[in-house]
Amino acid sequence: MSITYHLKFRKNLEQKQELTQLINKYKNNILLVSNLYSTKHGYEGGKFQDEYLDIDLENSSQISFDLLQKDADPQYWKKMLKEIIHKITTDIYPKEDYFFDFQGDIVYEMRENGVIKKNNIDKLM
Repeated sequence: MSITYHLKFRKNLEQKQELTQLINKYKNNILLVSNLYSTKHGYEGGKFQDEYLDIDLENSSQISFDLLQKDADPQYWKKMLKEIIHKITTDIYPKEDYFFDFQGDIVYEMRENGVIKKNNIDKLM
C-alpha cells in the first residue's frame, strides 16, 4: 500500500509553468510529485479537527504526493513535503482554496474563502 498525500483545489486549474519547474526541481527517489490533474468526481471527506468534511469537489484539480521509500527519514521527507505544499499554495496558486490531506482520511490544512486553517489535532509534523 502506498502512502499518498493530496493537495485538492476547489476549482479546475491549469498547470502553470512555475508548477512544472517546481516538480522538476524536487524530482527525487523518495517523494513523487504528480502534475496537476483534473477530476470530474472529486470529494473531500477527511477529518479536520473533530469533524468529518463532506465537500463535493466536482470538476476540480489536485496534485498527488507519493512516498516511494517508506523507510526514508520521516523528518526529511515531511519537511520537503511541507516546503513543496507551501510553495504551491503561496507562490504558484496563492488565491485558490484547497485541502491538503493524507489518503483522504485526515485534512492537515485548508484554505476556504482565502482563510488558511490548520488542523490542531492531527498534525503532519
